[in-house]
Amino acid sequence: MYSKNNSINHNICNNMDDDINYNNSNNIDNNTNNNNNKIILGLDEAGRGPVLGPMVIALVKATEKDLPKFDELGLKDSKKLSRHKREELYKIIMNNYEVKSIILEAKDIDKMMEKTNLNKIEIMVFSKLINSVLKEEYKDYKNKNHKLNNKLNNNEVNDKINSNKVNNNKINNKKIDIYIDACSSNEKAFSNQIKSKLVVYNDNIKIIAEHKADDKYKIVSAASIVAKVIRDKIIDNYKEIYGEIGSGYPSDKTTINYLKNYVKEHGTLPEIARKSWKTSKNILKEFEDEMNKTNRNNSQQMKLI
Repeated sequence: MYSKNNSINHNICNNMDDDINYNNSNNIDNNTNNNNNKIILGLDEAGRGPVLGPMVIALVKATEKDLPKFDELGLKDSKKLSRHKREELYKIIMNNYEVKSIILEAKDIDKMMEKTNLNKIEIMVFSKLINSVLKEEYKDYKNKNHKLNNKLNNNEVNDKINSNKVNNNKINNKKIDIYIDACSSNEKAFSNQIKSKLVVYNDNIKIIAEHKADDKYKIVSAASIVAKVIRDKIIDNYKEIYGEIGSGYPSDKTTINYLKNYVKEHGTLPEIARKSWKTSKNILKEFEDEMNKTNRNNSQQMKLI
């Protein structure tokens, strides 16, 4: 069941220019095809706050009877696990459960931040991932009572879903519990916003959206681990290209020094930086102010000559 020997295609991390990448696995638990077994979804993100690199949002799909196995694995919030342990659990999750993810690069986030805020971006992407499952499971999902929010068709998110399985076993009354790590302290409002964007919502679908859900529910812990490992691999790839960039977080001195040195050398921010972040704007402004000061001093010296 928890074989670690099956290979996993890591194109999701190695070919970041492709909009659609698939993780293929031949050892995914087929219990999700059992119509009488409640489906459990867990969703979480990694990389919400960094000034460098992408935000990764992941969904893990299992069944109710899988939950004791999650306890056996010792799943917990990815931030409380060593990198080695996260990668070990990532392989197990990828080999045995359906996983979907969306990678939003820095440029994607910047473009979307021109029109909205980070919470709404997360809600939109969470909804996009959930809808991808609902469309697979409910054959009449188009006959819904809710009007689909047009923001779900946002070009920055369309066709960016990475999946290791497609399930064509559609029915009308499948029970689905959806656990989400809420990015807002107003959990009820967050949950309602998710509901308003789903292609179908009925009594068989239950949403549990809570702050710190990755610490409370193993299925969300699994999603947290997947998102974190994917992002870590992307950051590793960045380091091969750009050199030592640190963790990407504004609190990381290595990251800040990298940004300052890059701007000093190139006069602009690197492609992997979130230009809409206050940290980026401040570093760029400091550089521009310093350049203006230097130019003024040079101009005054020329006048003296």
